[in-house]
Amino acid sequence: MSLKHTEEDSSFDKLAALADVATPVSPGAPKVLFISLYCYKSFPVRGFHALAERAGIDSHALFFKNNFTNQHLPISDHEIQLLKRVVGDIRPDLIGISVLTPYVPAARRVVAALREICDAPIIAGGKHPTISPDEALTYADYACKGEGELVLLDVFERLGAGSRDFSGIGGLWHHDGDGTIVDRGQRRLIQNLDVLPFEAYGEAKMWFIEHDKVETRDPELDEDEILLMAGRGCVYVCSYCVNALLIPMNKGNGRFIRLRSPDNVIAQVEERLARQTGARLVSFNDEVFGVFDDWTLEFAEKYAAKKLPGFNCELVPKLIKERNIRPLVQAGLYEMHFGIQSGSDEIRNTVLDRPGKNVELLETARMLAGTGVQVQCDLILGNPFDTAQVLRETILLLADMPKPLKLNTYKMQYFPHYPFTQRALAAGHITQADLAEEVVAERTLYDFVYRPVISRFDEKTVLENCVYLIPWSNPLVWWLALSLAKHHNPVLAVLANILAAWRYQLDFRGNPALVWLRRGWIVVRMIARGEVGSLLTKVKSRLRLGTA
Repeated sequence: MSLKHTEEDSSFDKLAALADVATPVSPGAPKVLFISLYCYKSFPVRGFHALAERAGIDSHALFFKNNFTNQHLPISDHEIQLLKRVVGDIRPDLIGISVLTPYVPAARRVVAALREICDAPIIAGGKHPTISPDEALTYADYACKGEGELVLLDVFERLGAGSRDFSGIGGLWHHDGDGTIVDRGQRRLIQNLDVLPFEAYGEAKMWFIEHDKVETRDPELDEDEILLMAGRGCVYVCSYCVNALLIPMNKGNGRFIRLRSPDNVIAQVEERLARQTGARLVSFNDEVFGVFDDWTLEFAEKYAAKKLPGFNCELVPKLIKERNIRPLVQAGLYEMHFGIQSGSDEIRNTVLDRPGKNVELLETARMLAGTGVQVQCDLILGNPFDTAQVLRETILLLADMPKPLKLNTYKMQYFPHYPFTQRALAAGHITQADLAEEVVAERTLYDFVYRPVISRFDEKTVLENCVYLIPWSNPLVWWLALSLAKHHNPVLAVLANILAAWRYQLDFRGNPALVWLRRGWIVVRMIARGEVGSLLTKVKSRLRLGTA
């Protein structure tokens, strides 16, 4: 056995030991602050907070800004001051910040503020540092590549010994003395997920900053849905998904698909119900729930025996099997999410690298409906490889789906390094300028869910707007969508665009009068503050992205 694997086995042993016996947090224990950007639900930060506490670390968690789909709120100067005040009071020995690619500009601003008041080393973790550790090192002292639990245990050990130098720890990239990046690879994947503590909810030393105020009560305790993950990993490498990068990156690094035991998952549901007393349903937010026959049958039997709340889950249609669905329905499964992503077999299979054909999707959807499971489908619109013909196929596919049909429509995003992005670059649909940090952030924060385009009346755009209308699922919508799918009609196109804009304002944005009143207030406030330049920049950006 290699020295590297011997060290890794030692780290796994430490993790397993903490699962059995926690180390008490003693006076004078090292202080660690974990920061989540734009995600109150952050599994990593909540998990690391719990892990640090079990390891005897004086752990703190700060959730800076929350995710409001298509309506993220920009960071205000006052919120930066609140951030500095909280961190100044904690005086951490180490700061860990979880970063997704859309939030890199936010991470840069947050780190810059932290540098003004704190000399603690900063570790960046999450998808962005995993995919681009060199870029993460432009704003952080260390970049964690891959899963962070084993890395953190080694970091905690150094902190306990009084050191803030984490060089040499596997998976933790950094600069050497002359500024050269030191590649520390990544750690082996944790195979036994049961040794990980449950994520922290409603515990002490947690802060939440949004709407220009800081709170200490965990807002997740008031949610009626319990969100958790039963496993990690995925079997597919869809070109628009981060797994297209993570799966090859972890080849030979242990099983990529891992499931917690049914007993462990059920224990977490019960633990969350004790904290989140108003919860009425459970949502499993992973990509392999219900895949493996033995696991699924055991889970279904034990979950049903406990009489726990109904639940939904998501799964790639290719992996949905009736023999697993039926026991899950008996246990409480009421809704299944799966991705169609395109109504064209060719686009789905050869451009998006996603398996499954329309005939199979329909067969699966009808089977689910026949067992009493609500079908909820996901579609990606705004795909530059789509044509009007692809949208016609999509409408016809949706028309054949069992009713009622729930439908989520997302906007195609271009994240650096993803295979789909590389294809779009090669085809000339986008340029490198579209991958700039600020552009990616703007697009994801304000245009992640499909936003109807009403300034254009070309056939493809009109048909996309028809697809967007389908969740209304009334006779007028279906007549309009099917009519326009048969042949383009300028008058009906105008009607489709108007209705799509109406739906977005009513169903997604709320009262349109209030939306425009808020926009007017923001404009007046920015002008009063002399921020005309920033206002013009924001307007130009929205117009460029077609989101005005």
